[in-house]
Amino acid sequence: MSCANLVRLVNFTILGKLMSQQFHMHKSRLDALVDGVFAVALTILVLEVKVPSIDDKQSASALWHAIAHDGIVIGAYFFSFAMLGQFWVWHHRLTEKIKMIDLPLLICSLSFLSLVCFFPFAAALFGRYITNLTAHLIYLPLLGLILASQALFFWLAIRRDLILESVSQEQVNAAHRNNLLGCGAFLLAFSPTAYRLTIWLAVTCGILGLYLLWHVIRLKRLQKTQTDIQTQEQIQAPIQAQPTATAEAIALTEDAAK
Repeated sequence: MSCANLVRLVNFTILGKLMSQQFHMHKSRLDALVDGVFAVALTILVLEVKVPSIDDKQSASALWHAIAHDGIVIGAYFFSFAMLGQFWVWHHRLTEKIKMIDLPLLICSLSFLSLVCFFPFAAALFGRYITNLTAHLIYLPLLGLILASQALFFWLAIRRDLILESVSQEQVNAAHRNNLLGCGAFLLAFSPTAYRLTIWLAVTCGILGLYLLWHVIRLKRLQKTQTDIQTQEQIQAPIQAQPTATAEAIALTEDAAK
């Protein structure tokens, strides 16, 4: 057996054991990995901002002109830093509602982190070639994939019953709606770029974005209706129980009188 086949066999064996057994990981280990990856990615972003070189070292106007020449790169850095920071905060807000990490959630998280690691390259490309369509088609879809991976991560946690008991259903529903809302807003924002490729792609993105927004509104209304019904039932339950309690008290009084 060749070395490559042996390595492939070992990998399949390990994967089979993970799939056959119930795999769980404490979420603190994943949080540590996420923090480390984001710290590196956020730091790498600034490496694309280069110190300008000028002939007259004493000329303030020449230095300002050189810095202004790289203004788009600097602006793209701050925008990308803000986006990564928002992704980091939102990911932690999702994981704090989860009990533990199983194999599907781990795979989804690693896919999410692989996109985060690729983000500095896409941000550098976007900053250097901000009017280039190819740069847009690398940077913007990457943002969408990061949003989608976070939405998938939390949806899997809901479906696999990995939400903490202390988290209310209303909080879970709100987080799920926000994930869908982010994906829908991205699709609508991406439509003008998609139009530069083909009108059908732009129409598809627009329709999917509008559908997600409509779905979010529909979910919010359905969940509000369910909450109102549960509240009404809780109010009516003591009222319905009161006549029964009164009848029992009268019966006990009559028995005591006899």
